[in-house]
Amino acid sequence: MIKSRFSFGFLIALLLLSPLVSAFGVTAPYWDDNPLIMYPGQTRDFALTLQNMVGNEDMVLKAELVTGAEIATLVDEELEYLVPFGRKDIKVNLRVEIPEDAPFDKEYSIGVSFKQILEDEGKMVQMAGGVGKYVPVIVKSESEVLPEEEEIPIPEEEKGFPTATVVLLLVIVVILGYIIFKKKK
Repeated sequence: MIKSRFSFGFLIALLLLSPLVSAFGVTAPYWDDNPLIMYPGQTRDFALTLQNMVGNEDMVLKAELVTGAEIATLVDEELEYLVPFGRKDIKVNLRVEIPEDAPFDKEYSIGVSFKQILEDEGKMVQMAGGVGKYVPVIVKSESEVLPEEEEIPIPEEEKGFPTATVVLLLVIVVILGYIIFKKKK
């Protein structure tokens, strides 16, 4: 009896928390297995891409550089981005400048955080989602760095998977598991 109440309580808590899952995502052309490789003194611009593919509302996200400020800057004049529902192509531009005296094999990490800005609609409590993206940067010699135009394109499977989809699938699995567990009793 206590076990089933606990299971039911857990299920209710999970369902109540599911709306807090962010419905937006961010992708980057570089990740752990495909770091940005640059040489000392080099400057390179690239973009992170925001997407809003889950839910049915437009979102406004504020970008903030959380790590890597010694080599990276957010170059857009306005750091609040409107991400309409159904869009997956909103660019957030970054500039990376490696110092001339950076040693070879030095590793940096650029971290950008995105927080949802909610409009005040007279509600007392408003939950806002947030997501971050980290881009690894490795300093190599100039001969080891590919020119920008020869960079390898991002494979589709590396572009990211919306967090909300993962959590929704998890909720469905938990519900199905609960139903099967109850039917076996």
